[in-house]
Amino acid sequence: MLEKILKFLTEMFAGTPGGGTVVLARTVHAPDGKHRVCFFHRQEDGVYGFREEVYDNKGVEECWIPMKHGHVEEYPSMDAAIAAARAEVPWLHGAL
Repeated sequence: MLEKILKFLTEMFAGTPGGGTVVLARTVHAPDGKHRVCFFHRQEDGVYGFREEVYDNKGVEECWIPMKHGHVEEYPSMDAAIAAARAEVPWLHGAL
């Protein structure tokens, strides 16, 4: 199950299946424990990005679900990705 989740996240962050090696660089959890922001680094092109996720424990399988689906914005540095995440995710200011 964990392998399927990791494969899915890799495909989502890379944009296309097999589109690059994505490394989870940092994860920040909200004080409520039900939200998190995952920061990633794609090694092939040096791109950074983030994805906000919410924890779903209402289904059969408990899992983290992306708040947005589709393309993930790309940034030239981790600092730029963090700044963009702070601008988009209100609770992140107190967690970083």
